[in-house]
Amino acid sequence: MRRLTFKGFLESYVRHLAGRDTLAPGRLVVVARSEPRLVEPLLLWAATTGRASRLSEMLGGDVELKLELDDLALLDEQGRLETVLSDPGSLLRPEYAKVWRSYVVRRDAGKRDAQLKLQARKRVLALEVQKGVSRYRMAKDLGLNPGNLHAFLSQANPSKVSLDHAYELVRYLEAA
Repeated sequence: MRRLTFKGFLESYVRHLAGRDTLAPGRLVVVARSEPRLVEPLLLWAATTGRASRLSEMLGGDVELKLELDDLALLDEQGRLETVLSDPGSLLRPEYAKVWRSYVVRRDAGKRDAQLKLQARKRVLALEVQKGVSRYRMAKDLGLNPGNLHAFLSQANPSKVSLDHAYELVRYLEAA
C-alpha cells in the first residue's frame, strides 16, 4: 500500500471541502468565497501542485491571500513547506496547522489501527484462557476465517482482522 503524500491528501481534502469533484481553480475560488474552511487547504494545494500563479490571478484584489499564497509557494519551492507546517512555533496562521494535523491523522491511521488491534489481541488472549473458549468456536460464532484468526492471535499479524473484528472478539469473550 502506498503512503499518503501531503499533495495527494490536499487534492482529496479540497474536493471534499468544496463538495465538488473538481480541482478547477476558478470553480474552487468561487466555492471558497462561501466556504471559508476551504481557503487554507486551497492555498496549500495550489502551492504544492504548481498552480499558485494561476490561483493568484483568480483571487482578484485579495492582496492578503495572494501574499500568503506566494509565501506558501516559496516554502514549497525551497522544500520547507512540510517542515514549517509541522513546527508548532510556525509563523503561519493556525488554520494551516489544522490542515497539516488532518493530514498526519489520515497518514498515520493504519499504524494507529494496527496498534489498537494488537492491544485488543492482548485482551483476547487473556480472556481466551480465562473463559476457555476455543479459537474455532470464536471464528464460527463471529463468522471469521479461522486461518486469519489464528494468524492474528498466534503470530500477532494485525492485517488479518479489521479493527471492528478485533473489538468484536473482545466483546464476545467478555460476554462469554
